[in-house]
Amino acid sequence: MPKTPAKRSPNTPLIWYARCPTLTALSLVASRGVFQREFLREGIYMVSVRETSAPSVRQGHLDHSLSNLIREADAATAIWAHAQNGRSRLLAVGSTWHSVSVVARPGYKVDGIRDLIGRRLSLPREAGRFSPAQARPLRAWETLLKKYGVATKDIEFAIVAADHPSVPFGDVARREVEALLSGHTDAALLFGAKGLELARAAGLQEVRRFEAEEIRADPRLDGLVELRALTVDDPLLDADPEIVARITGTLLQAGEWARAFPKETLRHIAAEGKVETGDAEAAYGSLIVDGLALGLEPERISQIGVLHNWLKQKRLIPDVHTLEDWTRQDVLAAAETHLKIVA
Repeated sequence: MPKTPAKRSPNTPLIWYARCPTLTALSLVASRGVFQREFLREGIYMVSVRETSAPSVRQGHLDHSLSNLIREADAATAIWAHAQNGRSRLLAVGSTWHSVSVVARPGYKVDGIRDLIGRRLSLPREAGRFSPAQARPLRAWETLLKKYGVATKDIEFAIVAADHPSVPFGDVARREVEALLSGHTDAALLFGAKGLELARAAGLQEVRRFEAEEIRADPRLDGLVELRALTVDDPLLDADPEIVARITGTLLQAGEWARAFPKETLRHIAAEGKVETGDAEAAYGSLIVDGLALGLEPERISQIGVLHNWLKQKRLIPDVHTLEDWTRQDVLAAAETHLKIVA
């Protein structure tokens, strides 16, 4: 059995963590109480950003200005945050594959993607300097239009106003459903389990559902993949590299636990997203374990580079921004080494 580490005086007694309300290794590890068991005995308190209503904390997890932060969430926001202040470092990359549904209001004549020509497509826009809820569907819409041969000049994007992205469990998708039913938009994209739930509750017409396995199998649908970035506050990494590596190590084990306990994993994921287990199972299909994996393989780094270039093309980050020195391969290597030692 591995030896219990000796209690030490931490350099950083409080560490914030933030994650998406969808499938992430961090959400699974946190919901299982792993952080408390692993670090509390050493005087290290790991606190979810969701546990506070302080605006500075909620904003700080978006732009990575919050000190002592570890974040596993959408990669677009992580790249934008690095472009703002350069405070973060990239530890690993993950990919979430879940269903993406093109929906229209009941009775509206839209039978396929090419029927979107001349229509108003929903594009949410959150308040603030950067809108994650806008970047994701914009890239997804462009991906689908290109695949089905529809020019962007032949459609119209209709803006749907939403809350600030720091609002927890924001009602972005619900506002898109309301915009559809009111006639403000003609079609929308709904993502994952919450999207399936909302479409069913509102009686929306599902024009086309792209399943998780289909998205993974077709490179032309890469823009529908939810790319995640595990990032850390650079001062925290400098002050406590061992703790950061150990936290990363706990996340690397999430997929192995999920493979061993699939039913429990599904319940955790459903609770995290505030959805029914049936919708979570339908949304993620057979790719839950694969979606929990984190790494820095060349393919993952390449995907980050593609997203980085897209953000520049859309003028969402400065054209001069570079990702040079953003990635810290040594932390992931240390995390993997630690797991081998304690195994």
